[in-house]
Amino acid sequence: MKRWIDQRINDGDISYFVYDEFNILEASCQTVKKANWESRNITVALKILNNFNILDSDLKEFIFKLKAFRLIYFNQNINRFYGITEDSDKNYCSILEYANEGNLRDYLKNKFNKLQWDDKECWQDDPNTRPEINQIAELLSQLLSRFDANEQRTRLTYDKSISDDSSYMELDYEDTSRTAKTIVEIFGNPLSEQQIIRQFKLNHGLILTGNNIRLSEQAVIAENSELKIDVYKGQPLVYTYINSEDNNNEQLDICINFPVAEMSYNGNLLDSFSNYMDIDEGLHELNDHFIARKFLVGNQLFIKEFNLATTTKINILKFYLFYVYHLTKCSSGFQFDDLFTLKLLPKIITFDGEELNTHEKLSKWINNLHQKKMIDIISYENLTSLQHGTSSINDLETYNEIQPGITDFKEKLNLEEWVGDAIHNNLVNWVRDFRLFQGLLVRKIDKIENSKKIICNFIKIPEINLIDRFYLDIIKPVTKLEQRFISNNIFSIQNLSTFPFIKNNDESYEGYSHVLVKYEKYEILLNMDSLKPTKEFEQAIEEALNSIKPLKALQDVHDEYGHLFPQKIVLGKSLKNILQNLTPITFGDVNDVNKILILLDNLNVSYLLTQKGRIIEKNDLHSWFRNINNHLEVVKFDNIIPSYKILKAEQQRKIDDILKNNFKIIMTGITDLTDLNNNNVENYKRIEFGLSVGSENYEVFGSIISENNTKLEEIYVNFGLYDFKGFYAIIKKVEETSIDITKCYVSWMIIGKPSQLSVFSPKNRELQVDYIKKSIKLQSNEFNYGTIDTSFILHEGYTILAHAIHSPISYEPNKIVKLVEWKERSIIVQIESAYKIKSNASSLNSNHEDNDCLTNEVDLRICILSTNYKSLKVDNAKERECPLDLIGHILNEKNFNRNLFNESTKNEVSVDIRDNDFIASQSLNIQLEPNDKGISSSFSSYVNL
Repeated sequence: MKRWIDQRINDGDISYFVYDEFNILEASCQTVKKANWESRNITVALKILNNFNILDSDLKEFIFKLKAFRLIYFNQNINRFYGITEDSDKNYCSILEYANEGNLRDYLKNKFNKLQWDDKECWQDDPNTRPEINQIAELLSQLLSRFDANEQRTRLTYDKSISDDSSYMELDYEDTSRTAKTIVEIFGNPLSEQQIIRQFKLNHGLILTGNNIRLSEQAVIAENSELKIDVYKGQPLVYTYINSEDNNNEQLDICINFPVAEMSYNGNLLDSFSNYMDIDEGLHELNDHFIARKFLVGNQLFIKEFNLATTTKINILKFYLFYVYHLTKCSSGFQFDDLFTLKLLPKIITFDGEELNTHEKLSKWINNLHQKKMIDIISYENLTSLQHGTSSINDLETYNEIQPGITDFKEKLNLEEWVGDAIHNNLVNWVRDFRLFQGLLVRKIDKIENSKKIICNFIKIPEINLIDRFYLDIIKPVTKLEQRFISNNIFSIQNLSTFPFIKNNDESYEGYSHVLVKYEKYEILLNMDSLKPTKEFEQAIEEALNSIKPLKALQDVHDEYGHLFPQKIVLGKSLKNILQNLTPITFGDVNDVNKILILLDNLNVSYLLTQKGRIIEKNDLHSWFRNINNHLEVVKFDNIIPSYKILKAEQQRKIDDILKNNFKIIMTGITDLTDLNNNNVENYKRIEFGLSVGSENYEVFGSIISENNTKLEEIYVNFGLYDFKGFYAIIKKVEETSIDITKCYVSWMIIGKPSQLSVFSPKNRELQVDYIKKSIKLQSNEFNYGTIDTSFILHEGYTILAHAIHSPISYEPNKIVKLVEWKERSIIVQIESAYKIKSNASSLNSNHEDNDCLTNEVDLRICILSTNYKSLKVDNAKERECPLDLIGHILNEKNFNRNLFNESTKNEVSVDIRDNDFIASQSLNIQLEPNDKGISSSFSSYVNL
């Protein structure tokens, strides 16, 4: 048996695989092992064949099963036979598809109730629906006759009398079997030779009309002749500058033939050939009528206007097609769709006219080609011209070849010849080798590395310049951060103040200098007009922006995609050494190896290190310089920008808004007051955020809203005692009222700087916030007025909110701030006492009044929402909005002082200009002191006009 298997393997009838490819998982029994086929990533069963102690009957059974497997190999419901392997004990093993649900008996036992009736037709419970016995017999007879027919085609002759001969168990169907196997491999189905002849009309004539090939309506060659077919083992064929005579050499195309099989059909002309000549009108034009003896089967691609493309685009396209073809064929994991869009390159068109303008389309086309889903004749070869009165093909003149869609061409090359140097030296290689589309990660450790995720693609072929220069530098870093960058070929960044999402380390670094010897060969310029962010990067950023904690989410995205992106990458070779106490020197473009060696001698440098740490002795530097062009590496990252700067302008703006030191609406909410005591004049309500905001540096504004959704003037609210997780609302009845406080709500809004807080709700980020703080000295009379100036023009529709922070003498709420009027650059407010209702503790009120006498100054906090929005989105209530006039006051005609307004500047807009009388969010970084966190007063519910 071993001898027979060896012969079948040598002849290619049985596939053989090395045993080391299999990782044994478990032994089901003594003869069957479960194994992982690592190269194919599938689980298989290895069945040991007893190669030596075997009876003739066992050999017959093995061959019988082998034939059966061959006949049903492409049935998806049958476990497949993949081939043979040999274990360490020299035993052959059959490689079978693993049955992951056991044998048929166990499967039916476990799955019977889940099977559809069509799956178990013979076992239906209702006897009336079961097939009759004669129906079953007929079905089995059909299956048996079908098997017998296949058996006849693959008949085995076994002669025991020659068992000792080397031809033991020879197959008399050897050639037929190999052809049948090839047909299945090519077409995916066990077609007969006649079916192939008819499908491709191999016995028909060819009628040429320009670059079109039409098949004759009638066959001219007998159908029972010999067909030879084999898998095409060569490379794709490239026809350059096709059909040049038709377009006067202006726009020259390329045709690439991708053969998968080659066929030869040498048949005799039919006796009735002359009759067909009379029937088929096309055959009357004898000079354009041919028959072919050889055929290439596959598919074609056409590259349009190839001669009009730049050299860079041509090289990229060549490399791209070469690798996509081979990597798709080998099922490689390398993703070319991560590199650039095909829209940058000359158009790739199928024979049917479809443009393959994306990597997905081209990959699908090549996959379909390899899976034999779309093949046709792409080349007719060994042509002979038909003539009247011809009865034998041997009498006809022989021509070379013709291809569909091609009338003439300049050269015929295989794919590798056509690609040439583009395989080894072009941009796509550099993108892959140097990860040009991946950002740079600045880790806590000293190493700076490329991110694993792709951050951008090409939208335009970038500029590549030849530099070709040597130079020598001595650089002495002064901080650990600078030393870290120099060690990773970054020389232009001195500090990270302009690079967010990187933790700065400004520790000093002393005593060591870097001696650098560099050769710069090329520079690649990745300008913004040649790049676009990947969809994955954009989506990750968008999800981060929509997070309630955008700073942390953006940090996480940059930790994956990279913090930095170099717009200039220099390729070449470099050496370095680190020495003590050298003065920084820039020698400039020495560009002379001998001068560099002399300078190194002067510096007492005896050796240098490559980027990979290999020592290059000074005596070996000449040899190193001679091999300078081999294996280029990155020697400089330059023109470095934050990674998010490659995003579209809108996403950049949103990130900048988060990073800027400006005030924004951090969070909003509406909280019920059901747990308060309605009998109390004053109540304290704790309001929790539900998460930590990371700081106390925020301000709260708000008002009390009735159950009918109206703003209440009888009750006012102020806020204080801020912490990371929440604050207190201090609610006080200003006058006698029948309103039940437990049926009311407090509407609140937090403003702060997103860069100083861990939370920043996405719901109201578009609203512009201006924050003003001003001290007002109180007079002895009951009513005090204060003017709050702004450096920008106020407009009708703006919303004003305010509260008062009292001096450290008293944090209790005792002042109400009311809006009186507004002008073009100021608002006027009135400040009065909040103690109009006597509580049960009269002495407490007396203390308040005493404190009022001592307190002659308050800090007013003003929030101005410069927006035409009518409402705020509420964070703690799903899909609820709060009208702005319920939480603040809208500037309008009624409270506008028209006498002092200049009509010519009514629509003027001015921002970011602040004077010394107040502090606003757009210009100054306000650090609120601890005494600023007292209890505040809202003026929102009180307006005197």
